[in-house]
Amino acid sequence: MLSLDPTTEKDLSFVPLSSTSTSTPTTEEEEANCRFKDKKWIVNESSLMELFTRCHHCGASVTETKKTTCGSLIRVAWECSNGHQGKWNSCDEIRGMPANNLLVAACTLFTGATYVDIDDWASLLNLQIPKKTTFYAIQSSYLIPVVDVMYKEQQEKLLEGLRTQNILQKGVHLSGDGRNDSPGFSAKYCTYSIMDGSTNQVVHYELVQVTEAASSVGMEPIGFKRGLNSLLEMGIDIDVMTTDRSPSIRKIMRVDYPQIHHEFDIWHVVKGFFKKLLSVSKKKENVDLQPWIKSICNHLWYACASCNGDPEVLTEKWKSLLHHICGEHRWEENGRQQTCAHDDLTHDQQRRKRWLRKESTAFRTLSTLVLHPNLLKDMRQMALFKHTGNLEVYHSVLLKYCRKNLHFHYSSMTARSQLAVMDHNENVNHQQATTSSGVPRYNIVFPKQNKDWLARKIYEPTTQNFRDELLQRVQERRSDPTVLFKDPSSQVSLPDIPCNIATKPKPDKE
Repeated sequence: MLSLDPTTEKDLSFVPLSSTSTSTPTTEEEEANCRFKDKKWIVNESSLMELFTRCHHCGASVTETKKTTCGSLIRVAWECSNGHQGKWNSCDEIRGMPANNLLVAACTLFTGATYVDIDDWASLLNLQIPKKTTFYAIQSSYLIPVVDVMYKEQQEKLLEGLRTQNILQKGVHLSGDGRNDSPGFSAKYCTYSIMDGSTNQVVHYELVQVTEAASSVGMEPIGFKRGLNSLLEMGIDIDVMTTDRSPSIRKIMRVDYPQIHHEFDIWHVVKGFFKKLLSVSKKKENVDLQPWIKSICNHLWYACASCNGDPEVLTEKWKSLLHHICGEHRWEENGRQQTCAHDDLTHDQQRRKRWLRKESTAFRTLSTLVLHPNLLKDMRQMALFKHTGNLEVYHSVLLKYCRKNLHFHYSSMTARSQLAVMDHNENVNHQQATTSSGVPRYNIVFPKQNKDWLARKIYEPTTQNFRDELLQRVQERRSDPTVLFKDPSSQVSLPDIPCNIATKPKPDKE
C-alpha cells in the first residue's frame, strides 16, 4: 500500500522530519553554499507528472501516485505494478524545512520586495509559494537575525576605520540627515543616518518611532542625538558634524556638543534658496530674476567651494553677486578694489547680457535675500563646503527596501534599513561606465525642474554581493539545531517602545 511519512502531510516548514542526515558537516556546508546557486525552473504540474508514468526501477507502469505539497515543495510517491515504491522531492530539506521555502522568503526580503508583492504575482501565475504565516515566521527566526549580525559586523569595520582616523589625527567629518517613512506630518518612523565624509559610507543609523516623540517632526532630533551619542560611546571622536539648518538640531549641537564643529549642509541651503527665488520671481515686478536663478544658485555653490574654509572670503564672494548681476565687474569695498573672478567679458557679451538695474524692484528683492542676516550668519558654518548629497543618494536606496506607501513592523523596518545600508556601502564607489574604447558614457536628459538638457553620467551596474553571503548564513542558521523555529529566543530583541501608536484603547466592535 502506497504511503507517505505522516509528517509530510503537514506543513514541513513548521514540523521537522524525524530522519537525520548522515552527511558530514563539510558536505552540508558545501550543499548549503551551492543550494541557492542551483538553477530553478517553473514547471507545469501536468508535465511533471508525466515523469511518473513508468517505474524508475523496472519500467513497469505506475499504478498509484500520491502528491503532497508544502509551499514551493512538491513530493511525489509512487508504486508500480511490480510493487516497487519510490519518493521524489522537488527540493532538498534543511532539518525538515523545504530549502526553497527558506530561499523564497530570504530572496523576497533581501531584494526589498514584500510578501504582498510576490503573493499577488504568484497567485496570478498559480505558482506555489509558502503561506503568509510561514513567510513571516521564517523572517522572524532566520532572516532578520542574520541581517542584524552581518550589519553589525560591517559596521564594526567602519567604526574601526574611524578610530584609526582619530589615532592618526586626520579628523573625523560626519554628516547626518533624517528620512521619514511617509510624506507629510503623519510619519510613523524616522530613519536618521550618519555618513563618513571621507568614504561616503553610512556608519550608523537610528530608527525612531513616533511614540518616542511628541510628533512626527520631533523624531529627527531624537534620532540625531541618539545616533551621535552612540558613536561617541563607541569611542569615535568627532571633529565636524554636518546637518541641515534645523533649529532643534542647531540647539542640540550648541548646548550638548559644543566641542564638535557644526557645519550646515550647502545642498539644503541652495535648495531652500532656490525655492525662495522661484517664489519671488513669479511676481510681475520680479520677473527679471527668472533667467538668473540657476546662476545665482551655482554662485552659492562656487563661493562655498572656493573659499578655502575662510568664512570671511565666503561672505565676500557671495556678496559680489550683487555687483556682477548689474554688469559691474570692478568695484571698491572697504577701501579695497574688488573684481569678479571670471575673465573679462567682450563688449558684445556685456551688451547682450540681461543685467539687472540697481533701482529695479527685482534687484532690491534679490538684495534682501542675498544680504539676509540669518543667511550671512549661517555662512560662518558653511565655509568647509560640506553637503549631504550622498545621503540623498542613500535615501534613494532606502526607498527600494522601505517604500513610503507601505507600513512595516519595527523589526522588519530595522532589517530593511540595515539592508539599505549594506547595499549603499557596497556600491558607493562604483565607477562611471565607459565605451569599448574607454570613453566615459553619458545620457542626455531633460529634468522638469531644470527645464534644460543635461548630460548625466551613466554608471556601472550596482552589485549586491552581500546578498549571497546572507543566503549562505540563513541556511547555516536553519541547520543549527539550537535555533528554535518560531521561538522568541531565536528572534532579534526589540527596544522597549509602545508597539501601537494609538493614543486611545481599541473600542469593541459592538
